[in-house]
Amino acid sequence: MRQRIKIIGINILIFLAGYIILDLFLGLLKIPYDYNSFRIKHPYFHHGLKSNQAAMTAWGGLVYPVFTNSMSFRDSAVYRVEKDPDHRRILILGDSHTEAVGVDFKYSFCGRLQQAAGERNIEILNAAAVSYSPRIHYLKTDYLLNKKGFRTDEIWVFVDISDLQNEIAYEAFQPREEGYLYPFATKLRSFLKKRSFTWYTVGSAKDAKKISAFVDKMKAFDPRALSNLHKNTVELYYDFFRDFNDEDMLRSPEFHGVGEWYNDRGLIELADRGLELGQKNMAKLAELCRQHKIRLRLAVHPWQTQVLRQDTMDYYVRSWKDFCDSEGIDFINLFPVFINGENPFTVTETYYIPEDNHWNEAGHELVAEHLLDLLNEDKPNV
Repeated sequence: MRQRIKIIGINILIFLAGYIILDLFLGLLKIPYDYNSFRIKHPYFHHGLKSNQAAMTAWGGLVYPVFTNSMSFRDSAVYRVEKDPDHRRILILGDSHTEAVGVDFKYSFCGRLQQAAGERNIEILNAAAVSYSPRIHYLKTDYLLNKKGFRTDEIWVFVDISDLQNEIAYEAFQPREEGYLYPFATKLRSFLKKRSFTWYTVGSAKDAKKISAFVDKMKAFDPRALSNLHKNTVELYYDFFRDFNDEDMLRSPEFHGVGEWYNDRGLIELADRGLELGQKNMAKLAELCRQHKIRLRLAVHPWQTQVLRQDTMDYYVRSWKDFCDSEGIDFINLFPVFINGENPFTVTETYYIPEDNHWNEAGHELVAEHLLDLLNEDKPNV
């Protein structure tokens, strides 16, 4: 009897070993390259980037390299970042514009500033990621300062009109501690997604079903635009709504046109709600910076639609300026950088990715030139 049990056990082990080998072999052959493999969900600040990554990524049809440092920030290369430096440090926060989707890091405004700052013994780090907004800026900064012992002299935060929608979507998100198993579980999931054909097949089927349902809800917004969106872009947009459960709002065509919220009387109340949430979270960030003696700057930048309207101080910009004045935050208005007397259509064609609200290399260079003088200021005494 014992011999029979032993034989059965051996056969089971042989089967499992064979299955695992076959699974990994099929994964090697069948699993396509994941252009978002360097991105990660995070329990405390919703999402971010993995540390020490060297990969290729894509924004729509634009394919470009991406590197992250030991602090999980996008950077020029993979390297170790000191948590408490002996030189002036500036931490930059923002969304996909600041992460610089579609652009090689060295040509992004952060990359250009980083190169110029190095000559002045100033370190610039880019902690931005797609779909960040004030709530995530605050949570990520709190995580870095109070849980990781990270130190910085200044924080520059970049906001735009998309934050209205993001703040509403993130309102239900509740931060959780990482837990002891978080690093191991994260690495295991990443390995299985990249190497296991079974894990990839089951996961892809589940994700495809969810994303398909999400796209169906959005079709009323702009079916033609949706049909032209690349898979990687849709997946990112879907993921940022994962804690948002208002089905009626998701099915509303107007909800997905955040760039027009302040130009539609029926949506001004929704826009004001998003702005109020954003400023409450930014006030928390300002208080956190005061506690840690960090100088805070806030920059507002325009979408293409705002450039075409030619208003350098629209309601959204003015609201943030008034907020900064009341909180003692340095305010930077980037609207005049793009609304500068030139033909607005020429400006958008020259400095933006075609049919996209994100800057191309020329747009990033323009922003970097505008911000360069800030590096010449003395180290702040807060």
